[in-house]
Amino acid sequence: MDIIRQFLESEIMDLEIYKVIHDFIALDNFRYGVYEGNQYMIRKVNNNHIQIEDYVAVCNTGVPHVEIYNRGKLLHVLEMYKNTF
Repeated sequence: MDIIRQFLESEIMDLEIYKVIHDFIALDNFRYGVYEGNQYMIRKVNNNHIQIEDYVAVCNTGVPHVEIYNRGKLLHVLEMYKNTF
């Protein structure tokens, strides 16, 4: 399973958390920053690139598991996942 699917299933438990994560990614006034979830960290590298890191895996293995996404693509994936609630 890829990191984005694991992230969605692990972190988004209800619509309130979905909205917080969506707004963090979507809003232009959040150009840089970090959202720390239970297992994953979302880091805004810049306004168009979002990094998702499995920091539990890093703590347990010492090996980083990080993927970078385009903001538009990640928002599209979030919207599709929202429809599964």
